[in-house]
Amino acid sequence: MKTALLGKFDKIDWSFREIKAKEGIHGIHSYPAMMAPPVAKKLISELTEEGDWVLDPFCGSGTVLTEAILLNRKAVGYDINPLALLIAKVKTTPLPPERLTKALVEIEERTRDQRPPQDIPDFYNIEYWFKPKVIINLTKLKAAIEAEEDEDVRDFFRVVFARVVRQTSNTRGNEFKLFRLPPEKLKFYKPDVFASFRAIALECISKMGEFYSSMNGIRPEVDIRLHDSRTPLPLSQIVSLMLTSPPYGDSKTTVAYGQFSRLALQWLGMWEKNVDRESLGGKPTKLDSEPPSLKEALNRIREIDNRRAKEVEAFYQDLFLCLKNIAQVIIPGGFAVFVIANRKVKGITLPSDRIIVEMMEPFGFSYLETFHRDIPNKRMPLRNSPSNIPGETDITMLREYIVLLRKEER
Repeated sequence: MKTALLGKFDKIDWSFREIKAKEGIHGIHSYPAMMAPPVAKKLISELTEEGDWVLDPFCGSGTVLTEAILLNRKAVGYDINPLALLIAKVKTTPLPPERLTKALVEIEERTRDQRPPQDIPDFYNIEYWFKPKVIINLTKLKAAIEAEEDEDVRDFFRVVFARVVRQTSNTRGNEFKLFRLPPEKLKFYKPDVFASFRAIALECISKMGEFYSSMNGIRPEVDIRLHDSRTPLPLSQIVSLMLTSPPYGDSKTTVAYGQFSRLALQWLGMWEKNVDRESLGGKPTKLDSEPPSLKEALNRIREIDNRRAKEVEAFYQDLFLCLKNIAQVIIPGGFAVFVIANRKVKGITLPSDRIIVEMMEPFGFSYLETFHRDIPNKRMPLRNSPSNIPGETDITMLREYIVLLRKEER
């Protein structure tokens, strides 16, 4: 079986250059470091059967979950970022476009109320990130959306609203970290909240229409929850496949999920904790035992910067806790697949692909193979500052590793 399976995979160009990452429902809202949908689709189709359960314990905006239900599988996803879970929920809830078009007309009608808006948000630095007129109009728009009675429809337009927040803020475009527009551009910047809302809503309704048609009236079985995978997973069933792209660690130099989500979450009233601080490695911890590949990398980093070595160690200890919980919910003979890039710290590459293999072995997982794919277009920094010295950068993650493991039969 192993030879036949890997023979199929060996012939695949995992880069899938001809397919856009944001095609279809996946383009409803961007998210940092999204897994390429065709990668998820191919792995799910080859490693599971219809009706099987697929788990993504770091589900982000739901790429794996969406591809699973499109292939008539059942899906479970966890994350600690409320915005990610909102997007994932909308992407896995097929809604008829006619229903959304009707709701759009009603929302727009409610925004025409000429009375001053009530309950204008007052979160920290709101006037730094948004112009006064934008604040007023976003408040009106949010109230109009919240008046929608149908929860699924309301969540759909909340995702649209999240995009409008980003588009009409004073932030630079095409950045997932928060950087304000320079003064010379900000002076002439006049975003139109309602025009942005209409354009984005129509685009998203079109994408949902395609998704709704492809589901053929089937209501998928999906379980999406706010959950920290460092604690036991609240699963009522075991899964045939765990497929995930785990966090990379160190939001300061790599992927700042919290910064990307903060403004939208603050406007939606869902910002309770700093997602980046709550992420893996956000709090100091020490590894119980160091896998050989990690030990070698940590020793090299310690020679340069002991503090940074401790931060890296904390991340991998948290990742180990997650892997321990993940291993317990996969059926014997089932698969664990990790799609990950190897970041650098102090110029030293952390071989996460090998570290994960070494961490999973004690839990009864056999290593099958690692495949590679280039990721020049993945929404994550192509250069970072591994030394945290201003102006000093290094090439970061340009290649992904698709690591296949299988749980041994009892």
